[in-house]
Amino acid sequence: MKKIMLIVTLLGSALMAQNGPLDNGVYAVEEGNAKAKNLVIRQYEGKDVVLDTANFAPLVVEGKPEINRDPRGSWLMIQLAPEAAKRLEDLTRSHMNRRIAVVVSDKILSAPTVRSAIKDGKARVTPCEDESCDTLLRQLSK
Repeated sequence: MKKIMLIVTLLGSALMAQNGPLDNGVYAVEEGNAKAKNLVIRQYEGKDVVLDTANFAPLVVEGKPEINRDPRGSWLMIQLAPEAAKRLEDLTRSHMNRRIAVVVSDKILSAPTVRSAIKDGKARVTPCEDESCDTLLRQLSK
C-alpha cells in the first residue's frame, strides 16, 4: 500500500511539474481511471484535482467584465468571445453531470458539476470577495 501511495504521489508531482502554468479557462475534470494524455493536477479545497488540458475552453473575454454585488456576496459577470463561447458550450454539453474546473492565474476557482450546457457565453465567476473581484477583473482583462 505504501508503494502505491508513493507512486501516485510521484506521478502527481511529475504531472504538475512537466506542465507549466495553465491558461485561464474552463477544464474538464477527470475522475476515476483517467485515460487522457494531457493531464495535470492542481489543488482545490485541499484535494488533488486532475484536469484534462486538451478538453478546455479559454476565458477570452469580450467587452468589459462587470463586478456585481448584493447582500449575499459578489461575483464577476463576463461575456466570452464567440469562439471561446462555442468551446464552452461544447465542453459543457459533453460533460453533463460531470465536473469542470474554472482556472484563473493557475488556480482552480471553482469546480462545479455541469447541469446544463452554457449556450450564451455568459459566465458568472464566484466567489469574489473584497479586492479579489478587482484582482480577478485585472487578470481576465489582460
